[in-house]
Amino acid sequence: MVYKDSLQRASSREKTKITGTVTCKTGSTNGIVVDLSDEGICFRLFFDIGARTGQEVTIRSEELGFVSGMVRWVRGDRIGIKLNLSSNTAAQISSYYKFFR
Repeated sequence: MVYKDSLQRASSREKTKITGTVTCKTGSTNGIVVDLSDEGICFRLFFDIGARTGQEVTIRSEELGFVSGMVRWVRGDRIGIKLNLSSNTAAQISSYYKFFR
């Protein structure tokens, strides 16, 4: 398992249990943000919405507000989302770390 041991992430992950709603052009469902970093989210879907790699998605939650990104991977009931990096997204993630962590 040399590959996994040598894998370096661009930013560290924080385990979370943030509830929210993810929406893409094929549907919308509630779910849980399993982990969060400055650049991405792992989101566990409650229902399959047909999300595919490369699709644009939006996430709404009380803790994070409204953020958008692109689906990077799909594995069962989880999707990986690369966030659209902007000053607004950075501020919302920073606010989460400050007030909800």
